[in-house]
Amino acid sequence: MEIVVTDERDERFVEFCASFGCAINEPQVVLLLMNFGKTVGCTSFKVYDADSAEITTLFLNSYDNREKIAYKLIRQLEKIALDYEFKSVVVSFESRDDILIEIFEKLDYQFVENSEEVLLKKEFKSLI
Repeated sequence: MEIVVTDERDERFVEFCASFGCAINEPQVVLLLMNFGKTVGCTSFKVYDADSAEITTLFLNSYDNREKIAYKLIRQLEKIALDYEFKSVVVSFESRDDILIEIFEKLDYQFVENSEEVLLKKEFKSLI
């Protein structure tokens, strides 16, 4: 499997998102997980605020190794966010019952209190 870094205009991303009933038009940094030329997963982020990126999609076509694939995509997305010099990454959910919340909690994302939405955030630790 290989990860391809692209953007929201990539036809593979557009088609993959459409298969989940989603359409993304805003500028995004997109990661596609490819397996033998076929898209099996994707994740993307956009600018949330001056210091934070927001993960906007995480779609997986495979039930095999689902958690492992999600971790790999999220970790790679975090590395790119660091390269862009973001200090944190956020992800929002419609409900605290979303099955993906557990994955983000295992990756050290914390709930943001007093938020109008279900929001998790991961602050990047400075090495300086």
